[in-house]
Amino acid sequence: MLVCPQCQFANPSPNKFCQQCGTSLTHQFCPDCGTSVLLNVLNCPNCGALTGTVWQALISRGSQETTIAEIEDRNLAGATAPTSDSVESALDIINESSLTPPQQTSQTEAEAEFSSPTAEGNDNVWVSETFDNSEIPFDDSLSVAEKDSDSENTLESIDGEVGSYLDPQHRYQLIEPLPAIDANQTVMVSVLDCQPLETSPVKALQNSATAPGEIDMESFIIPAASAYFALHTQFSQHFPQLQDAWEQQPNTVILLEDYTHFSQLSETLKQPQTTPQQIIQWLQQMAQLWGILTPWQCRQSLLELTNLRIQSTTPPVVCLQRLYPDPRESHLSLVELGLAWKRLFQESQRTLLGSVTQLLQQLSEGEIQTLEQLQQGLAMALQEVQPVAVAEGSGVTQLQVDTNTAETVNPNLAPTVPKRIPLKQLEAVGGSDVGRQRQRNEDAFGVQTLLNYQQTLSGQTLDVKGLYVLCDGMGGHAGGDVASQLAVDTLRQYFHSEWVGELPTTEMIREAIEHTNHILYDLNQQGVRSGVGRMGTTLVMAVVADNQIRIAHVGDSRLYRLTRQRGLEQVTVDHEVGQRAIQEGIDPQTAYSSPDAYQLTQALGPRDESYLQPDIQFLEVDEDTVLILASDGLTDNDLLETYQSTHLDPLLESQNSLADGVQGLIDLANQHNGHDNITIVLIRAFVTSIN
Repeated sequence: MLVCPQCQFANPSPNKFCQQCGTSLTHQFCPDCGTSVLLNVLNCPNCGALTGTVWQALISRGSQETTIAEIEDRNLAGATAPTSDSVESALDIINESSLTPPQQTSQTEAEAEFSSPTAEGNDNVWVSETFDNSEIPFDDSLSVAEKDSDSENTLESIDGEVGSYLDPQHRYQLIEPLPAIDANQTVMVSVLDCQPLETSPVKALQNSATAPGEIDMESFIIPAASAYFALHTQFSQHFPQLQDAWEQQPNTVILLEDYTHFSQLSETLKQPQTTPQQIIQWLQQMAQLWGILTPWQCRQSLLELTNLRIQSTTPPVVCLQRLYPDPRESHLSLVELGLAWKRLFQESQRTLLGSVTQLLQQLSEGEIQTLEQLQQGLAMALQEVQPVAVAEGSGVTQLQVDTNTAETVNPNLAPTVPKRIPLKQLEAVGGSDVGRQRQRNEDAFGVQTLLNYQQTLSGQTLDVKGLYVLCDGMGGHAGGDVASQLAVDTLRQYFHSEWVGELPTTEMIREAIEHTNHILYDLNQQGVRSGVGRMGTTLVMAVVADNQIRIAHVGDSRLYRLTRQRGLEQVTVDHEVGQRAIQEGIDPQTAYSSPDAYQLTQALGPRDESYLQPDIQFLEVDEDTVLILASDGLTDNDLLETYQSTHLDPLLESQNSLADGVQGLIDLANQHNGHDNITIVLIRAFVTSIN
């Protein structure tokens, strides 16, 4: 099938134009000069710009029998059970990360999704428990999609000249000479994808899954391909994407995203615009990657200096061009990482801060034995180069405080003498959509509004009580949808029986959330929901009494407030690793450069209430206000902030339908996100003007 680059419609392979939108499936326009160029051409014939799709091919020489023997050798050598302190510390960090390491089955999917060291979001790809990748000899492996090994066009018959094809299907063409390959050796060459719109076997495998967490990892015949697939899925900024892989005896081929155009880290360090702050942040990322790669027996990838690249994201991050297996019969420790960093700075001739120099010395001499110690040292070094607040007029930019946000965030109590501004109108509408990529909707919401109008000679008054709940479930087939709906129903029942009179207290809100968590946790403890079957959910909730509101949340579902005076404000702060690091004093760029920055730290259900710390705030409605409760399917990629003027601001006008606003936001999310379920609750309150 040919996937249209414009509308993503899957067309039959013989098609020359997309059946849905009419886009050419054989030509593209040169990004530099606009010339129409065939898709299977490397460069534009008019201006010479690169137009073709290029992959990096890792080609290994070795038979299947050799691979099996090497795996057995690693088992005998005990490669799967390293015992050094540094590796134990690395495994501790991995236990808290979003990637399940090999042979680790004690932590459940729902627990790992919110435990401290998401995209993303609450849906991760998990390595099959039967797949032991700690034994993988990464470059002497078998294939993902078995192509015709009986074909005459094997790698052995290729002369290695430019223009030769790597595969029997004549899809991947050499654009540089292929060097000679010795036994148990791997070479890397650039290849042109002559059928870039054709779905590769790896992509077909991914698309065949009903959900990201349900990909059959055993379908990968090449273990190394599984490793690339899983690592890129979890940490896409740091590892290349897997495109294809196959075996043609006596060779194996793995095709990866081309990182060769990214600058080498050693060269980037030489540039004068590279700040000490960036350098320390990159060292922190490499320390985290050391922990991630430890159970994969692939820490050598961080010791090959030419393998370290800087991806031009915002902010720039360290990425690895490929994976290198750890040397046999060698238990790498943090000492080797320290020595590699020393070589890195020697090559770049970069002058370091005294604290960093001392840290490298301690690391290379073995005084730092755990990743936790290393990260603490790097955090202290980073503090030395952070900007500090100074007096006005000193010529240095002052740190600013958002007073609008500060005045609304009282985590516990309402003001001593609350303002009682009468409400003229209150309405609420909710909506949910499965999104464009999910097979099941695991979100749930509840909207309950009680209005009591009273009219006397002095005028009309409105008494309001409202409960608005939104939950984003996790757990896949294990019950993410069950968890979210059960949480909504439990909270509704609790407040129906317990809430009498005025706005509920902070303590009542906390008790309601703990009661809900207890019910979900008890279900998880039952045998029918053990192991990876554990379920959980996020929560964001608004409880309204007249013009007073209590807000509570757990996880990364959010509440925004929109007013004419303040504009759009994000009231809640996501419970995730990146935000926790910021609260501990780490600057935002560093905090969100971590591979697990979006990992949830709070959720309902997976743990008992002793681990639960919901955030509870108090708000007042003192002007016309719209509250937006939303799951991350709507809030990802700053969608609300970007489209505030077109999709949110009009909701402050009474003539605009709130129901139409909900549907418009769902449509917007499907257009620009669509990777997750989309759920939203809009609450609109108009106040009576007081002269």
